[in-house]
Parts: sequence; C-alpha cells; structure tokens
Amino acid sequence: MVKDEFFRRISRYAVRIAKNDYKSLKGSGVLFLRQLGEQPILFTAAHVAYSLFEGSDDARLCMGFTDGHGGVQTMELNVCLGNRKKEETCAVGNVYIHPKYLESEEVRADCSYDAALIILPWQKWMETCDSFFIKDGAEGQELRGWGFPQSMDKEMEKESADILAGKKEIHGFINHIEKTAKRFSFAYNLGHMERNVTRDSAVVGFSGSGLFDVEEDGIVLKGIISKECGGKTAGQMLWASSAGLLFDLMQEYKITLQCPQSFEPYMNIIAASFPKTRQIAKTYFIDWSEELMEDQGVSPRNFECDTEIKLQCNSNRKYCTMFWTGQLKKAVILYGVSGIPANQLASAYLKMPAPYQEDCVYMKFICTEQQIERVLGELIEKDYFSEKDSLDNGTIFVLNNNINNRDSFEIYPRSECREIVCNIAGEYPSSKNLKRKIQNLLEDKDMKNKFDIIKGVNSQCNLAAVGVEKLMEILYKRNIDLDIMKQKMEDLLIEIWEI
Repeated sequence: MVKDEFFRRISRYAVRIAKNDYKSLKGSGVLFLRQLGEQPILFTAAHVAYSLFEGSDDARLCMGFTDGHGGVQTMELNVCLGNRKKEETCAVGNVYIHPKYLESEEVRADCSYDAALIILPWQKWMETCDSFFIKDGAEGQELRGWGFPQSMDKEMEKESADILAGKKEIHGFINHIEKTAKRFSFAYNLGHMERNVTRDSAVVGFSGSGLFDVEEDGIVLKGIISKECGGKTAGQMLWASSAGLLFDLMQEYKITLQCPQSFEPYMNIIAASFPKTRQIAKTYFIDWSEELMEDQGVSPRNFECDTEIKLQCNSNRKYCTMFWTGQLKKAVILYGVSGIPANQLASAYLKMPAPYQEDCVYMKFICTEQQIERVLGELIEKDYFSEKDSLDNGTIFVLNNNINNRDSFEIYPRSECREIVCNIAGEYPSSKNLKRKIQNLLEDKDMKNKFDIIKGVNSQCNLAAVGVEKLMEILYKRNIDLDIMKQKMEDLLIEIWEI
C-alpha cells in the first residue's frame, strides 16, 4: 500500500468527540466497524469517557466522522455509563470504561488502563467505510494517527469550515512497552506548531486518537493515545493504551469479533446495484442467494479460511463489505450456473469444458488491493505453492478488490500467468530455493540439481485468474435463461484456460 493511500485511510478512522454541542470538544476516538449492520464501536481514552459523566449519569455526545468517500458525517447520541448495567451489554449508547480505571483515584491520576469504548448505532453511510486489524505493537515500531487537538480547534470557526477542520496528524515510534499495564510510551512529532503552543496544550484533545501501522495484511491499530508521559524535560512523549487493553475491554463486556452470521445484508447490497433494465438477472441472483442461505445453510463462516490469506488489504477481510459481497457473487455464479454443490463452494473444483475436458481445476477466492502480477509473486514468496501449503497447480484465482481496480473486470489466462511466473522465477538466484517454493507447480517433484526456469515452469505451470466482476457479467444481460448463462460460463472458462 502506498503511503498516501495509507494516510488517507487512517485519517478517516478518526472521530471528533464533543459534549452537548459540536463546539465543546472533549477528545478524539477511533471508529471500528465489525460486520455489516452490526453496532460499531468507538474506541477512546477512559479519561475522555469518564469526563462525560461529571455530575451526571448520562450525557449527550455530538460526534464528527469521515465516511468512505471522504465526506463529513455527524451523529448525536445520548449515552450512559454501561459499566453499571452489565445485563444490557452492547446496548447502543452504553459507554464501557475499563474496570481497573474506575477502581481508584490513584489509577485515574496515573491514567493506567486508560481505555473505553462506546456502542454506536449503525448508519447507512458506514457501508462505504472499511475496517482494520487490532494487534499489539513492538518497541521501535513507527506509528501514525489523526486526532482533534484543542490547539487546532479554532479552525472550526473559519468561514465555510466543517466540524472536522481541526483534524491533525501525529506520528512517532513506540519507545517502551509496559506489558503488565498494557500500555506503551510514544515518542511523537507534530510537525510545525505555533510558538505559543506548549507541549501540554499541543496534545490536549489528542486523547483517544488511534495509532496505526500498515502491515502485510492491512492497516493495524496498535493503541490509543492516553496522556503526556514524564516531565516536560522528557520531550515529546505520550502514553498510549495498547491493543491488548482494548481486547481485554471487549472481552470483559462480551463483545465478540467474528465473521458475519449471514450473507443476507450483502445480498441486499448487491441486489440494489442491479439496474432496472436487468430485473431477470436480479431475480436469478436473489433466488440463488436465498437458496444457498435458507435451503443449503451457507454462511460467511463457510469461507472464513479465505480471510487468512496474507496479501495486502486496505481493510480487515473478516469485517469487510467488499470481501463478503465478492464471496457471495462468486458463490452464486458457481452454484447457480456451474452447479457446484453448496458444501463444496469453499473449495470448488470445476470440470473444464472441451478442449480442456481432461482438466479438473481448483478455484480459489483472493481478495487484495494488489494486482495479479504482485499476487502471484507474494504467493510464491510466502510459500503458498510449497508442499506444506494448500495452493496447487491447476488453479483459477477469482480476484476481488476495490471496485476501481481493473483486476475485478479482467481475465488473466493461463498463458499470461505462465509468463508472470517465469519472470518471477528469473529473479531467484538459487534454483534450489525456487524449486522448494513452487513444488506444487512442478510435475516432476524429484528434479535433481538443475532447474530450467523456462522449460520447467513454462510448460508445467497451470494458473489463471479472473475478476469476480467478470464472472458477474454472465448475469448482466436483459434477456437470459440458464442455458445461455451456462454457455457463457463455458466460453469464459475456455478463454481463461487458453494456452
């Protein structure tokens, strides 16, 4: 993922938190989306949440968000302290502060266990947003985040400014980790600041901001900002509550992180995208989807293994709308058109049409922001084609990714993928290492000392790829019936598998 894209996405996770009205800034937060339609979580610092209830048992929050298109969204919500009402776990408007933070004034003064979460209602605009992973960080790791410091809040007063005008970036690195308290010190840099802005005033309002890194499988939340660390002579240092503390808090209040229970909301999203001129196609899609869900008992959990593929992703596959809509599109086409049994959709094998009728081809769903050239390279590099892993020769990858990415609409036939693999193989100085990495692509697994890249891989590699939207084109006709769709599917498979 390029840096600009990384910065753009993490900035959209930042939430401005105010009390009673939008002008009264209390701090920052991080929007975490689980499955589609499920109540989202707003992570923030415990001292920010605690300050909402000074002299009162409830409060009125006024929050500012950024949707997936970069637009400003607002939400007003009455909240109450959910720690006192465990029987109403996960009720919208409940605020859960880490129990140890509430134990004593001493703990609160030190800002240990400084983590809280707020249960929000689902909003339609959240369908455009993506999610992220939550994992602990390591010392020396560079992190970035966005928040709403008080020192920038005057930007809201400018003409035509919106409520997110004071959002500012913070970056730095993890200096030291306190494993027992599950927090870390963070050496930060805010860039240029006005001369009269002190260290203390510069970070007020950043409390609750998320600190992120980007790793091989996506954007990762490592912690949330707590308060200044050490005396003023310590320089620009903050405490941050670690990801482990956030997991503890979710576990305390039985907030689970799991795959969606049903494909129904994803079916509705896809069905709404059919134009009015394609009602027959829409009916086919809905009928097959409902048959899979209701009669065959197919759910996202049947495809959970595909969320574990370690390829670049701008979101978290387990909670990503793009991922699950892609899975459903693939499943519907394979089930409805190709007749693959429902219990085999997670590991589908297709009997190829003539002239490739002797081939039985495995189909593997791949969801990533990377294009096919990089996909094959990453799969080889990470040993997905070695004997110990599951990818075999004779595979068609069904590519799913951002709707603007060309791979979702393209075909990469076997001939092109052979050339790609040859080019990748040519970059390996060690034939022994290469042979180990692509063992599953070789017919002769007992090859001795020498390995001929061109003669070996070029004649034996049987990989191809097709975009999930290319599969969906089988449905995109005004006047169609099942026989026509089956013929279109066979024509597509022949094109994919051509040498």
